[in-house]
Amino acid sequence: MTLKLSQALPESLKSFFIAGAYIQLVSTFLGFFATWLIIAAVMHGLSAFFDGRGEFRRTFEFAGYGFMLSLLGSAVTIPVSLKYVEEATIPTIDLQELSANPEILVKSLVSHFPDSYVYSAIFLNLAVTAWSFLIWTFALKNARNVELKQAAVCAAIPTAIFGVYQVMALVRLLQ
Repeated sequence: MTLKLSQALPESLKSFFIAGAYIQLVSTFLGFFATWLIIAAVMHGLSAFFDGRGEFRRTFEFAGYGFMLSLLGSAVTIPVSLKYVEEATIPTIDLQELSANPEILVKSLVSHFPDSYVYSAIFLNLAVTAWSFLIWTFALKNARNVELKQAAVCAAIPTAIFGVYQVMALVRLLQ
């Protein structure tokens, strides 16, 4: 028998999952700002090797522009993801089964995401990351007063790490 997610969870766990959803929402919001801070700090630090001059506050501010397109991309992908989660039907899960293998719920939900959606999300994330790299390059050039090539080198390192992380997170959905 398959049910909607809200019906498949044991009654005793429903409030737990609702609280978890709110915690995840707050964590994602805080994670966004932490990522912004880390990327700005890495670029600011790397630009010091090229005698970059300028305040960290300015680097942080300019680095934020590179995340604008990510927010727009999230405005597209989050509602689509929620649509798939809402439409997902999963087998009834009993508490012992969920305790033994907590990933059973995630795997069941993710199985409802079509591969084409995951591949589209990967493509969108790579395009957004490339665009962020361009913005961060010019932002760093202006915020730290370094040459364009030097700014590109400083922006490339955190961009590559950020891009690989995003792709790995989405590829895990395909497994």
